[in-house]
Amino acid sequence: MYRNLVKYIFVFLIPFNGSLFGQDLSTISKLPAFINESSGIEQTGLNKIWTFNDSGGESEIYLCDTLGNHLKTIKITNGWNRDWEDITKDKDNNFYIGNIGNNANKSKDLTIFKIPNPELIKENYTEASIISFSFEDQHSFPPEKDSLNFDCEAMFWHNQYIYLFTKHRSFPTATNLYKIPSIEGEHVAKKVGTFYTGKKTGVPSDFGNYWVTAADISPDGTRVCLVNENKLWVFYEFIDDNFLDGKYIEIDLGKRTQKEAVCFVTNDCLYITDEHWSRNDIGGNLYKIEISSFFKK
Repeated sequence: MYRNLVKYIFVFLIPFNGSLFGQDLSTISKLPAFINESSGIEQTGLNKIWTFNDSGGESEIYLCDTLGNHLKTIKITNGWNRDWEDITKDKDNNFYIGNIGNNANKSKDLTIFKIPNPELIKENYTEASIISFSFEDQHSFPPEKDSLNFDCEAMFWHNQYIYLFTKHRSFPTATNLYKIPSIEGEHVAKKVGTFYTGKKTGVPSDFGNYWVTAADISPDGTRVCLVNENKLWVFYEFIDDNFLDGKYIEIDLGKRTQKEAVCFVTNDCLYITDEHWSRNDIGGNLYKIEISSFFKK
């Protein structure tokens, strides 16, 4: 499963300033306190990010600046937040909000809400087009305990398709890549590939080390990133949309927090957010990581 692994880099997150040894990783700001379960981020400008709260939150997206100030709220009037998990945009800056979480692997209302460019929405609300889907290889709701492979927290838009990355709750730990058209209606998600993220066997407490919780594609379409609590995978030199068959690097992010959102700012710079853990008062931050040096010859 590591046939394409070209480099492994171990780094540390320094608690007081978030700096990365030899790299440009930094804690940019604290998110507003009411955004305590940021589970997806997208940008409409270098210093503007849109995010939302996870399952149980309002059917709303929030605009913040990179200083941590809340600037605007937009409510999705016909949306429902059973388990919002990721957000992405297309080339026209339409946004797609993924109601795609499926913890128990039995949900039949997997949906993506498509809205216009939120920067152009003058009111504090909008109605969405609804994209519904099911996985082509899920036939039981839920499946057997050794096939709980249909939870999903990660997606991005590329060339008229939404690409979805599953989060497995059974061994071996992996993510399956699926795609659906990015148009309103009901669709069957077609499987494109699989990437094994870690272990073939273990105990459920191991899962957090190997779950994929967010994804994005670079503006030029040449790099794909996946993130989890303490790792970042960056794929490159893939053919067409066989993203998981490309070469990849694995970056250890050091400090384990509940990282559930990532987006490319440029081809070489990414933003990451994590949820706030009130018990230990950690997380709830916006981070930046520069990856260009990993690709220098």
